[in-house]
Amino acid sequence: MTIELMMLGGAGEIGANSCYLNINGHGMVIDAGLHPRRRDRAALPEVEVLGDRPVHSFVLTHAHTDHLGGFPYMLKSLPHARMITTRPTRDLVEIMLRNTIKLFNLEPTTQLPSGALEYYAPAMLDKFSPVFDAVLYNEPVALSTDDTQYGSSAALTAPKDLTLTFHDAGHIIGSAGVLVEANGAAIMHTGDVKFSPQALLKGASFPKHHLDCLIIECTNGAEENPHGYEEEKTRLAEFITHIYNQNGSVLLPTFALGKTQEVLKIVHELRQAERIPKMPIFTGGMSKRITKIYDRYAEAVPRQEPGFLLKSIPLTYVKYETMMSGKFFNEPSIVIISSGMLNEGSPSYQLAQRWMTIRNFGIGVMGYQDSSTPGYALLHSERDVEFTMANKTVIRACELERFRFSAHARRDELLDYIFATKPNHLFLVHGDPAATESMRSAVEANFPDINITIPQHGESYQFEV
Repeated sequence: MTIELMMLGGAGEIGANSCYLNINGHGMVIDAGLHPRRRDRAALPEVEVLGDRPVHSFVLTHAHTDHLGGFPYMLKSLPHARMITTRPTRDLVEIMLRNTIKLFNLEPTTQLPSGALEYYAPAMLDKFSPVFDAVLYNEPVALSTDDTQYGSSAALTAPKDLTLTFHDAGHIIGSAGVLVEANGAAIMHTGDVKFSPQALLKGASFPKHHLDCLIIECTNGAEENPHGYEEEKTRLAEFITHIYNQNGSVLLPTFALGKTQEVLKIVHELRQAERIPKMPIFTGGMSKRITKIYDRYAEAVPRQEPGFLLKSIPLTYVKYETMMSGKFFNEPSIVIISSGMLNEGSPSYQLAQRWMTIRNFGIGVMGYQDSSTPGYALLHSERDVEFTMANKTVIRACELERFRFSAHARRDELLDYIFATKPNHLFLVHGDPAATESMRSAVEANFPDINITIPQHGESYQFEV
């Protein structure tokens, strides 16, 4: 059986993530992301490189923008494909794409193909979720291949027993690894994966049998010794208590989907255990709607504490229009709000402008910061020294600390999964060159017979299984 793989985006970086697989004639696209930084042609997956290759199915692993934000463009380009995802991800599609439309309005895109943004319109928002077949974890879905639209371009005969199965990836709610099986062969695409538990979600539950092909994310592939989860909780508790003892408030910028909900649970646990003072918690932005979806599936998806509802956490929602006069400026409080990278114009960015001027306040940077973002500039600033943030010269007087509650697997966990499944063909994606090269070296040292590829954008890789 012949397999072809092409990366339409996200090769050698965490970008407009999208992968094309042709499984002996059945064409499948996995994810269609929006690049976190680019607003030129590289902002969206390059569907054009497919030429006349067939696309029978589109599979969405989860709802983060770097995997979903290009979906309207994909739908416009490939309207006949069957769209498949998990139930929680389907419910998140409209919320996340509403934010994507806002991003395009704030950051105009150039150099895109004519009409590329036609489907990025508010009037389209209620049309996206219904196009998906929403399926459960661990239930195989039969895939059919209708070649009438492709004519002679579908040169191979697709397998009759082709199935797709979603497995819980533990990354965010609804996230899934994709197992494709046919003719006794097994191909696994991890999507974004977290093997160890988080505050809300259990770790990934992936098959560990032999794989013919494994496509694995490498976000943390270069990190040898990341901080442990419990160690980070202790550091966060100490930071919050320290700022409280100065009569100050703590700002925790977080991603609206996934990170906000996890940090809410972490802070709630710390407060319940009396490891931090009983300070009021504030949050806001689009995370309110996302949190409702987390609660909707409190019993239906694997959870650390089945049935736990985020709405049971005592907190106050703030509105963007009035947040600059919030109570947290006058009494010690915790504010957990997006965006995680303090993107210009976001609630966290607006609050940080004032937060930085208050010496007894503190900002906790909660995760990865891209080098082009205001969050990166803040993270690398020195107290009482001028620096440039979003093209503005500012001074940070407040305290600053960085915390890593990564929703991605550690390097050793990624390697453990590779070693457990011993794939014949291994593709290293969703990571910068340092991460993918580090992973390649480690695998080669232990299993020199594995065929390892760090795919390049738009290049075709073919192999037999």
